[in-house]
Amino acid sequence: MDLNVTQHGSLTVVSGLPRMFDYTVCPEIQRALAPCVSACPKVLLLDLSGVEFLDSSAIGTLITLRNRLLPEGGGVALCAMGEGVAKVFRIADLGKVFALYPDVAAARAAQAC
Repeated sequence: MDLNVTQHGSLTVVSGLPRMFDYTVCPEIQRALAPCVSACPKVLLLDLSGVEFLDSSAIGTLITLRNRLLPEGGGVALCAMGEGVAKVFRIADLGKVFALYPDVAAARAAQAC
């Protein structure tokens, strides 16, 4: 897996998530992002632009990342969801759990406020 992690102040942006974000890649993603979580960024922003499918394991992975960051005042935000992924988030009402943005620029602008 080729995740791209960039730092923008208190925002850590992760892109390059797999097209099929499911139980087969969740352990690898958690291992790859462990250093990011240990660094306790204010916000870990996951760019979902390349993700076409996610399952309940992927949602669990996102919630696990969020729960690891919350005690330190951090959180997880998501951006650039395709329509299929966005539909899953709407059905599961996950907009109450994660900050959702249309793209990285909008997330960066929101964090600057």
